[in-house]
Amino acid sequence: MDKVSFRKKQIDLVSAFMKSAKAQKEINNIYFQLFNDLDFQNAPSVGITLSMNDEIPTFPIINQCWEMGKEVYIPKTFADHSMTFVKYTKDTEIEESPFGVREPKNYENNLMDPPDLLIVPGLAFSKDRHNRLGFGAGYFDRYLAKYPTKTISLASSQQYYEEAQWPIYVLDKPVDKIILAKTDKDQQNV
Repeated sequence: MDKVSFRKKQIDLVSAFMKSAKAQKEINNIYFQLFNDLDFQNAPSVGITLSMNDEIPTFPIINQCWEMGKEVYIPKTFADHSMTFVKYTKDTEIEESPFGVREPKNYENNLMDPPDLLIVPGLAFSKDRHNRLGFGAGYFDRYLAKYPTKTISLASSQQYYEEAQWPIYVLDKPVDKIILAKTDKDQQNV
């Protein structure tokens, strides 16, 4: 199946799942695993997106970072499909990008490229080679090609596949680690 078709199918699948009772249980489990992950615990700075509907909420992660004394950075995207990470505090002024993503309004100061750890969003992830399917604009793939750094992605049971069900291209960047929600089958980090 081509990426566009699979992405549309995956958006519908994840959207329906996030409205289920099972979703919150999985999200809580993902938080627990992330907060106990050594890479997360040891990273002085964390790059993360401000979550949107039907994504694992990132505000609990941001708050945990602040409680642990970490610096938090969020992406600012540009028309040329590049992005930079800008320090995020409770006082950061936010605006909506043309894609509907919430980003910092001011981005001239407090940049860090790359943060020590990047929590990379995605629609789908695969066990084989830790591939990820993003939202289609290629921002994270381009960024990771330019600024390699430690990466973790968070996946619900509906976002995880043994093998990629979508085509993988040379420019697609895998992530270092996928934290997968433990289900009744008691699956582990991969």
